[in-house]
Amino acid sequence: MIVELIHNPASGTFDELRLDVLSQAFQACGAQVRLGRTEKNGRFEIFPECDLVCVSGGDGALRLVVASMIRAGLSKPLCIFPAGTVNLVARELGYSDNPEIFAREIMAGFLARDEARLEAPLVTGDDQPFVACISAGPDGQAVARHSPVLKQRIGGAAYAWSLIKLLGDWPELRFSLMAKTPDGTKIRLTSAAFYVIKAHHYAGNWTLAPAAEIGSDIFHVISLSRARPLDFLRFLAVTALGRDPARLDFVQSVPACRLTIAAEDDQSRLASFQVDGDILPAQPHEIRVTSRTVTYCLPIPD
Repeated sequence: MIVELIHNPASGTFDELRLDVLSQAFQACGAQVRLGRTEKNGRFEIFPECDLVCVSGGDGALRLVVASMIRAGLSKPLCIFPAGTVNLVARELGYSDNPEIFAREIMAGFLARDEARLEAPLVTGDDQPFVACISAGPDGQAVARHSPVLKQRIGGAAYAWSLIKLLGDWPELRFSLMAKTPDGTKIRLTSAAFYVIKAHHYAGNWTLAPAAEIGSDIFHVISLSRARPLDFLRFLAVTALGRDPARLDFVQSVPACRLTIAAEDDQSRLASFQVDGDILPAQPHEIRVTSRTVTYCLPIPD
């Protein structure tokens, strides 16, 4: 079998030696390995003859690979070795961060075929796929203003530092959202900050929507009707304690299959949106569940 091993050289924790160990681990399991890398413009080719696509990076790198596979019309099982800053998808699906264990468990999953496959419905923002989350609000602005150099040095803590610096220039945003629920009900939300959640985890071990799962055919909209500094700190504190943030009187959680987004003022129209830990080049107007799926090869423990 042939493994297309795609890495992200811009990842906050990229380690060339670790990538080489992972490649050798796959070869020790009997696989041929072809190396590739993500590019900033998202344009790169995936070897069409490969049997398995393995992404060594974070959720942002995974998103680029999924988008490339969709453009090329390729349907291949894929997995992700957690070599990024946060690794939400890898955390949820149980991928090991030990190269040798990862390769063995993935090879066992590959050989098990349907028994170790997860068909995850594809969610898009203006027809561009994402894998874990999209958000707008204070943390979106923090991602936009973070230092890539600092991220290389301290990983995800660079986002926290960027958020702290926002206290001197706190964003006041307003969005009008229309969420369509699975039963067809339409719910209008006025939001100062919001999150579109596809994965169970957010920003590490935190959970914004307890029912969210990668394999679900819906996503969850977490909307904050106000997001002043003290409100946002309460939101973060409740989440950090492992409680459902929807218990707060200014937070609403809605399961949805479609969401339309409209900024209500100039400042909001200029606000940055984060997607899977990266910044979107343009604000999305519609997020929806599509009829396509992403096939994950799940690990089978030794």
